[in-house]
Amino acid sequence: MNKQEIKETFQKNDLHVTQAVKILLKQASLYAKRIKVFKESDEKLNADKIADCEEQRAKYIYKAIETATKEKQQHWRFIEDQNYYNDKFNDKYGDIDFATNWDDIERLAFIYRLELLEKNQKEKGALENVE
Repeated sequence: MNKQEIKETFQKNDLHVTQAVKILLKQASLYAKRIKVFKESDEKLNADKIADCEEQRAKYIYKAIETATKEKQQHWRFIEDQNYYNDKFNDKYGDIDFATNWDDIERLAFIYRLELLEKNQKEKGALENVE
């Protein structure tokens, strides 16, 4: 998918580009830059690396679309409304040790993973550190 196709998908499905979506799309763009560098150096030698990067790029694009869809369905955003979710989580369980709903734990882990991705992007860390 290119930028235009992503934009059309978001418009067609009435999805919003939130902070979480931006983080995931930025990760995809970092892989696109890496692909460009590999292609400029020697495409034949780096064919496996290019294929791996293409796969990761696609994964982050689809994860961004999936995240935007989830945010739309749940009516709150992962990063911007993190305090809302944390309060809701604490009201429900009191502590993470007592969490029993796997979906709630997955959401919490996803929020923390997004924060880690964003931190790594700002520090210009290696892409492999966040896989």
